[in-house]
Amino acid sequence: MNFRSYIEMCRNILIISFIYCFAVAGGQAGPPEMARAEEQLQLLFHRLYTDSVTDREGVLAEIHRIMPAALSMDGSLKYPWSRLDRIGVVTSDDQQVRIFTWHVADDPDHYRYFGYIQVARRRDKVEVFELKDRLKDQRTEKEPEQSTDHWHGKLYYQIITTRHQRNTFYTLLGLDFNNAQSNIKTVETMEIRRNRPRFAEDMFFDGKQQVDRMVFEYSSQASISVRYDRQLKMITFDHLVPFHPVYSGDYRFYGPDGSFDGLEFTNGRWVYRDDVDARNRN
Repeated sequence: MNFRSYIEMCRNILIISFIYCFAVAGGQAGPPEMARAEEQLQLLFHRLYTDSVTDREGVLAEIHRIMPAALSMDGSLKYPWSRLDRIGVVTSDDQQVRIFTWHVADDPDHYRYFGYIQVARRRDKVEVFELKDRLKDQRTEKEPEQSTDHWHGKLYYQIITTRHQRNTFYTLLGLDFNNAQSNIKTVETMEIRRNRPRFAEDMFFDGKQQVDRMVFEYSSQASISVRYDRQLKMITFDHLVPFHPVYSGDYRFYGPDGSFDGLEFTNGRWVYRDDVDARNRN
């Protein structure tokens, strides 16, 4: 390398360094900052879910201190957060919404849920909203008074993005462990209005009436499927029946009978369809 080439290389390094320092000084959080936050959160979640943890409330407080700031960094909606493997992280197909959820079990009958929603803004900006689990008394209701501040806590495991006219809907599939006797799965829809997440109303026709969401309570000894089938373009779910007629109406003793029903998105709403062929599909 001759002297002129060496000087040119040094000049380029100085320019790159200057640009980086200027960006950091201007508050533009890049991958290094997010990577450090992700590592901190990964360690905290691993501590949270170890049997030897003695200060769970302290760990939760530290998570709530770090997480909102980390998720608010510019560009954080595009960052994968793949090391947060102990919690639920789901992203909408249009990359405009991402939801983080997790839980703790105080005992087999009492679970607490926590979450944050990221909503995309312009120019790589993001808005973050905390989900506050405060609707224990309405967890089986089809028309709960639900908002981010009054949320039926659950773990979200899938987002389905649909559009009707000029509206975009984010349909959320969730699981609530409820208690030692029954679990609950839900299907509910969220919109972004004035850059804020809002749980939509009357988005489902359950075969009898329009409701805000679908609720499936079933025995904790059973396992059921509620998922979006891309081939059918429907949300499919196990048809639930009581284990014995004497248990009719007591969903602690309900389980699948081997058949499937579904929800089809039609004219801006999810409409119930019975007896759907959803077997042996990937």
